[in-house]
Amino acid sequence: MRYLILSFLMLSACAFHPVYVNQAYEHVCVASIPDESGYQMKKQLQQHFPETNECYYTLVVDRPTHSYSDQSISDKDFITMQQIRARTSFKLLNKKKEVVLKNTVSALGSSAITSNPYASVVASDKTTSDLTTLLAEQIALHVSAFLDEDQK
Repeated sequence: MRYLILSFLMLSACAFHPVYVNQAYEHVCVASIPDESGYQMKKQLQQHFPETNECYYTLVVDRPTHSYSDQSISDKDFITMQQIRARTSFKLLNKKKEVVLKNTVSALGSSAITSNPYASVVASDKTTSDLTTLLAEQIALHVSAFLDEDQK
């Protein structure tokens, strides 16, 4: 117990703060992202980067793409699982429209395929939605880390 308290005191003394904390960064504007998944991603990103009147940075995100591949085949040659890969690129532009950060993020998930077509579509849509949320979180983490480093 002593070591736990001692380590906590040492970390607090060095101004440590985790990057994953849900901290809002002002003055980052999120540009429109095409498609329904882009709209969902923009809403997720705006939780980290709320709308503001003055933009010091503009976050430009490409439309997320999703690719599907079959993963498991039953003994009756029926596909039972599919793998879904989501991917997008983003750029962070400063006031002069210069690229200060650029990266690509991806996420991987799987979805069950059943004999019920409706259930299969719902499962696939849910996985796609969850992957889009993961992409938005990864982008927010990259941008937040850059902004934290830039403020030092």
